[in-house]
Amino acid sequence: MSAIKKQDVAALLARFPDDVRILVFGGADEAGSRDLAQGAIRALADAADPMAVTDLAADGLEQDAGRLADEAAAISMFGGRRVIRVNQAGEAVGEAVALLLGAGAAGNPVVMTVGDLSKTSALRRLLEGHKAARYVHSYPMDARDAARWVVAQGRTLGLRFADGVADRLALAAGNDVGVLGQELEKFALFLAASAEHPALVEMEHVAAIGVDSAEEDMFALIAAVSAGDVQGFERQLGLLPSGNAIGVLRILARRLFQLLEARAAMDRGADAMSALKALRPPIHFREVDALVPAMRRWPRARLERALASVLAAEAAIKSPGSAGDVLGLQAVAGIAAAAAGLGAKRANA
Repeated sequence: MSAIKKQDVAALLARFPDDVRILVFGGADEAGSRDLAQGAIRALADAADPMAVTDLAADGLEQDAGRLADEAAAISMFGGRRVIRVNQAGEAVGEAVALLLGAGAAGNPVVMTVGDLSKTSALRRLLEGHKAARYVHSYPMDARDAARWVVAQGRTLGLRFADGVADRLALAAGNDVGVLGQELEKFALFLAASAEHPALVEMEHVAAIGVDSAEEDMFALIAAVSAGDVQGFERQLGLLPSGNAIGVLRILARRLFQLLEARAAMDRGADAMSALKALRPPIHFREVDALVPAMRRWPRARLERALASVLAAEAAIKSPGSAGDVLGLQAVAGIAAAAAGLGAKRANA
């Protein structure tokens, strides 16, 4: 098989085989595919050669399938290897890829990004079944993988991270490595960081200039919902710009998943504080204290219903002719009110 995993790409690029003609990145994580493809271009292209990368449009290959093989076999005027880059391709480039793989010679490797090819895709089967191709299918990163990516990528820029910062950045960016890469470059510039002079990224930096700075009010809103603080929810809601309902729903969904995991630990006998501190990726210590009473307020069945409501609200917003943001915010308000009601019942019990 010619399919490889994301974690094996670096080793492949370090010793790129001469007989590999095409390296393709696909999958649902399009940002991850773009990031991997950019890394492959940097590794394979000669940085000193201004003509080292040749871009071909995917729709052009649909019209002229033979051009990919022609460019891969062409000799550079500088005599070195060139890299052929094709972005946002799909099934329609299948003929071009087949001609490339069947050509008599191809000295210039092709780096291509494609969409989320199914396992039955003819293009994916071709790539995975040919010894001259390598196919990498990128699944969406989870929070833990994204935080690890932040730490590893940050290290190359001279950045280190205080406790909880990498997790917060990953959460705020929705685990999107494209967004995270831009954020890390911004922090490196802001802190004048380099490999020779590393700098520490702390929570105050995230609050000041990070993607999180625009979402601090959103996180405060989610904290109010978790705590059943209806007044706090209404106050924080007024601070958010319009059009943010889906963002609120997604952050709330992640929080509910965390609370479900902690609730499962509590049902096995752990106390609320221990259950929250054991979560991986970890919740920042400043949030744990606020979540302890929320854990006592939320039984498992209530958490599951709230999560189902959040997921249904996002689907409703995306449906044709929907009322839009109001559907999501009504769902979140209902969850906050329900949490407040649970707290009142416990106080009166």
